[in-house]
Amino acid sequence: MCHMTPCDRLPSIVASGALLSLASRRARGIAEPENPHYWGSPGKEEELAHFVVCSFMPPWWMCRARQEELVIILMDAEEVCCREGVVFCPTNSAYNEYPADDIKARSGVDYFDACFHNPDTYQAANSEIFVPDQVPISTFRGFVFCDDQARDFWLPEIEAAADAANPTPEFPEQPITVATKNYRGFKFPGDWAPTNRIRP
Repeated sequence: MCHMTPCDRLPSIVASGALLSLASRRARGIAEPENPHYWGSPGKEEELAHFVVCSFMPPWWMCRARQEELVIILMDAEEVCCREGVVFCPTNSAYNEYPADDIKARSGVDYFDACFHNPDTYQAANSEIFVPDQVPISTFRGFVFCDDQARDFWLPEIEAAADAANPTPEFPEQPITVATKNYRGFKFPGDWAPTNRIRP
């Protein structure tokens, strides 16, 4: 499973020791990006503010809507999906087919299975995973950067953020895989490239 985010968010993610929900970021005083996640209907952002939104496949629709450098964070699906309170939406939640209250009730293996529209493949289309509060860095398995330039700039920034963090982030026991453009099917669309290189 994965989470796509602008590369300039990586230092704060590492410093926090986790991917944080909107509510958790607010509580810690972490600034929000100028171009935030699109939630669809009014009020849905607040109703789902205590969840981190992840997916089984990279959201290309989101990628094509953004200009900044992006990274796909890969996570251990079993470790994350089996956490208490995780719920599943079988399509992009912004489509409004599923109200927030309905999404929050979709926990358990049956709703997990409903995300895979073809039972004979791993394909999960635009399905989403909603994780309460945070996804710890200990569940991270890889970073897939949109290109070499993004990788070369942001890896040292990640390392610096980890060194400066107090407490020290709890990274997984095995090294995190670093790739560009594509890693085991987690890839960026071939017709997209960043046009905005945000630098601190």
